[in-house]
Amino acid sequence: MIAGLSWRRHIADRVTARVVGLGGGAIIGAITLIFFYLLWVAAPIFRSADLHELGVSPLPLDSIIAVGTNDSVESLYAIDANGSISFVDPDTGALQRSEQLTPYPLAAVRLVFPTSDTYALVGADGTATFVRVWFRRRFDGDIGYLESHVDHLFGGDPFRLGGIPARAADDHPVTGQGSRFDFYLDESVLRIAALDQEGRIRLWQFERVDDTLSFPRSEDLIPRTRVDRIDFGPRGRWLFAAGIEGTVTLHDITDLDAVARTWSGRLVPDGAELLVMEPLLGRYSLMAADGNGLLTQWILRAGPHGTTLVAARSFEFDAPVTALVTEPRRKGMMVLDGQGAMHLVHTTSERYLASLPTGLTQPTLGVFSPRSDRIFLAMPDGDLHRYAVINHHPEISWSALWEKVWYEGYPEPVHSWQSSSADNDFEPKFSFSPLLFGTLKAAFFAMLFATPVAVMGAVYTGYFMAPSMRRWVKPGIEIMAAMPTVILGFLAGLWFAPLVEQNLAAVLSLFFAVPVCMLVFAWMWHLLPVRMTEPFDGWFAAISIPVLVLSAWGVFALDAELERLLFGGDARAWFLATLGLGYDQRNALVVGIAMGMAVIPVIFAISEDAIHGVPRHLTTGSLALGATHWQTLTRVVILTASPGIFSALMIGLGRAVGETMIVLMATGNTPLMDFNIFQGMRTFAANIAVELPESEVGSSHYRLLFLAALVLFLITFFINTCAELVRQRLRTRYGSL
Repeated sequence: MIAGLSWRRHIADRVTARVVGLGGGAIIGAITLIFFYLLWVAAPIFRSADLHELGVSPLPLDSIIAVGTNDSVESLYAIDANGSISFVDPDTGALQRSEQLTPYPLAAVRLVFPTSDTYALVGADGTATFVRVWFRRRFDGDIGYLESHVDHLFGGDPFRLGGIPARAADDHPVTGQGSRFDFYLDESVLRIAALDQEGRIRLWQFERVDDTLSFPRSEDLIPRTRVDRIDFGPRGRWLFAAGIEGTVTLHDITDLDAVARTWSGRLVPDGAELLVMEPLLGRYSLMAADGNGLLTQWILRAGPHGTTLVAARSFEFDAPVTALVTEPRRKGMMVLDGQGAMHLVHTTSERYLASLPTGLTQPTLGVFSPRSDRIFLAMPDGDLHRYAVINHHPEISWSALWEKVWYEGYPEPVHSWQSSSADNDFEPKFSFSPLLFGTLKAAFFAMLFATPVAVMGAVYTGYFMAPSMRRWVKPGIEIMAAMPTVILGFLAGLWFAPLVEQNLAAVLSLFFAVPVCMLVFAWMWHLLPVRMTEPFDGWFAAISIPVLVLSAWGVFALDAELERLLFGGDARAWFLATLGLGYDQRNALVVGIAMGMAVIPVIFAISEDAIHGVPRHLTTGSLALGATHWQTLTRVVILTASPGIFSALMIGLGRAVGETMIVLMATGNTPLMDFNIFQGMRTFAANIAVELPESEVGSSHYRLLFLAALVLFLITFFINTCAELVRQRLRTRYGSL
């Protein structure tokens, strides 16, 4: 009989061991698969770009002065000096159709800023006509075909710009075709800038009503230096006037009645010639290249003395830059140097993405396709050189993710996360630093609140509390761990945050007043005769609940007096004026308390089990040798239970680092790098929850969110690994007690 029971027990033990082992292996396997899946999705953002030639197509056209394509690069259009537009096959150069745009020859064609499909056609006498080129896909049954269209804007009537001549294209990249003119068009206004024969800048402004123009206004600007090229700045509010000697002046033309020159300076070193200048997407930046192969980005910066241009970053090449083509939808560009090498670079990430020797040095025209997956270079002999571009994530680099970056519109380099905007000229900001900072900030304040409450509560419950009371308290606190954090976040954001804002002095005073009241009550309890306190041994926590409630109520009742006494009547104004700490309603204080309430049950349960599990012979032996309860607690119980307490703290920290709903609902979700307890933050987990549903699958933003998840995974893995190593050392050191 005994042998049979032993055999069954042996079988049960082996089956249990196998099941536990398989479960543990499955968990490890699942975690490993999650890690590799996150890595698989995020890895493509670190791949380098690829640039290779597709071929050369002879164009059946002469004197091409503008080139463009449709989104899918199925049709390429070219505008020639005879005033006609031709649509050709971009691969073969075969003519698809042509159309005459103007009855007169053209001296220049300029893409109207900020559009991507509207052109200003300028005749030799300064006459300007506006056309829009667009495509539409039509279907005949299951067969689709592409239609090309050209619309003449503003009734097709030409504008005569006061007899200002249009200079034909010359060999200098800065003063090439169209450099004497620029055009800005939005839904309400058309602005035209032109250089007259005397080098003066003329401005026209037309109020736009539907497809007509009215109320023309003009203004003369007389720069102090020679002007060879003009460009409108962002939103048509600024005007850049540059000369080939390297000097550029910046004009504020928001109001034509109060035009002002706000800055003048050199884009290249003294004595150097400005070889190439092009504005980037949105025209918040100018790219300027000198004869030494240095390409510099100059950014508009608002300062105390007005808006200026400041050099933000530079790119160096082995030979002088001869041509520069900017991307239509990103802050990248193609650079062609004097040795015939083509380079892809991106400003925000400061990356040299790809290079390709082409043997070409002076193309007539260069253009990116709308999706930046093709580059077309038109040569003087009529050949069209085609290049394929594989460059999906140029804005990502180690420096862009973790270091300070000088973004357009910022006065200095900063850490910033801003993944989207309603502005098409937006420069994505993908810095992980504020997200990491926010994650650690939220976890720090949560642990700062939760650790003393949870650990001290566990010490009292596991060592001092009466067994009958412990049977009620411990399950009650542990069941709090099952509460959905969305409820805590809801209460924190909609109830607790306004409560803290309205009673800030009382809330801050609670952290001092309540412990003092409890200590005074404990001291008074200690003074009572033993015969009165002995029957309540182990029930002190229950007896002190009224003291806790009354002290908290008293502090809130005295909120106005406390605010007047401590903070001069306005706590938020006092913190701002005295310590420079601004106050947001949803801040780290609210998050720390709310998240602390979510972390407390986890830390309490594990710590209490560790303390209560200390062998009784250790505590009784210590007491028998004359030690007091406090000496036994500090020198025996705490040391023996330290591995479990430390594990509880690390598990609580991991829980705080990965928390989503509370920080999502109880903070402003602003990616700030400010340790101010009265300011909000954005964490990795909350950022992923907010932005992943709205991100485009396969985009840089999408893959970066998976990279953020991978970083969060590695942080928690590191915390848990360190916790296990420390726990094992503590267990080895104090396990023999």
